[in-house]
Amino acid sequence: MSDKKDRLAIIQFIEMHSLIVECFAMAATRAIGPRAAPFTIALAHWPFVALPQEPLMNTSQAYSRPARLLQIASWIIAIVFALFLDMLGSLVMRDLMFAPHGGPPRVEQFVDRAAVAPLEAQTRDLERQRSALDDKAQTLRLAYDRANTDYRDAQESLRNWIATRTATGDNRNDIELLARTRKLDLLQASVIDWQRRRDTLADQQRALEARGEQLNTQLAQAQAGADARYAAAQRRYELTVFGWRLALTLPILLVAVWLFVKRRKSRYWPFIYGFGLFALCAFFVELVPYLPDFGGYVRVLVGIALTVFAGLYMLRAFQRYVERKRAEMQQSQSERARTVVYEKAIGAYQKKLCPSCDKPWHLGGDQVSFCIHCGLRLFEVCSCGARNFAFFPFCNQCGTHVTHADDHDAGAGQADSAANSAHQ
Repeated sequence: MSDKKDRLAIIQFIEMHSLIVECFAMAATRAIGPRAAPFTIALAHWPFVALPQEPLMNTSQAYSRPARLLQIASWIIAIVFALFLDMLGSLVMRDLMFAPHGGPPRVEQFVDRAAVAPLEAQTRDLERQRSALDDKAQTLRLAYDRANTDYRDAQESLRNWIATRTATGDNRNDIELLARTRKLDLLQASVIDWQRRRDTLADQQRALEARGEQLNTQLAQAQAGADARYAAAQRRYELTVFGWRLALTLPILLVAVWLFVKRRKSRYWPFIYGFGLFALCAFFVELVPYLPDFGGYVRVLVGIALTVFAGLYMLRAFQRYVERKRAEMQQSQSERARTVVYEKAIGAYQKKLCPSCDKPWHLGGDQVSFCIHCGLRLFEVCSCGARNFAFFPFCNQCGTHVTHADDHDAGAGQADSAANSAHQ
């Protein structure tokens, strides 16, 4: 049975390695992708995965319809169990961001209020002054526009009046000319006064703008210091949360590997397989959106370590299997025949392999009786004349018990002994 366990270990570690590769592929194509994708892949491939070799049914039911239905139901349980564990894990991974100090840091926490508060107060006062000056500038502009309009109208009226006086040759209204000229001078002086006021106000506005730029520079410097402190705190926070998430997912992954190695053939194997799928997805997929800059190295290094571990375990199991096979080939046919269990005989017959050396026997033709590689008797002839696989218990024609290879050898030995005795 030890070689059987080694073969199962090889097969199942190949399965675990393929699951790791699938999770790596899903992580590469999903920054934030369908959470159930790895389980969908596993579900799509479940008929090709070897089941634990301690079935709940006896050997006569190994390939019956109820056993097959139980196999399907067990894998469905494993997949559903993994999905619900993944949902729970995603909620825990999300809520871990609020564990350190109640959540991520905020920029406002790192602003020097003692230095910034006076600057903000001066900025608000400056804004009020600027608003008042803007209103005053608007009023001055309207007054200037009216005065300028009146001056231009008076200037145009005087020009027209002088033109009329020149055309008529009437020089008797010098007093009116002087009055019109004085009025025009007053209007021009008013325009100049309003323009002077506007210029003075513009100077005040420019002074406020300069003061505002100075305050903005000081506020920007204070904000830059706050941003630097916030960036450092955010970095520490991300590392803390990543450490917590890694401390949660990595032990789960290690426990899943241990359960797979030690308990994968137990009666509760669907839950072990489901937990393993959840652990792989949690570490290689769910952890991806929360990785810091160097987090990818952690994930890849753990994947490499798991792959190396699985590969070394598989190679050692294969080496032990080869050594046992080599030792088995030194045994007699009867001893080798007794080590062949019924489930292995069924699989070997379906694949046309020798159940002892695992090499194809049909290379010698479909009517062979012995393995052409190791010499093990493979087929027996029943008393009814039907040809049967030597490791099946009943004849396929008459339904009686078939003589096994070891019984045949023993019977042949007894017959030879009896013949020798009779001859003597």
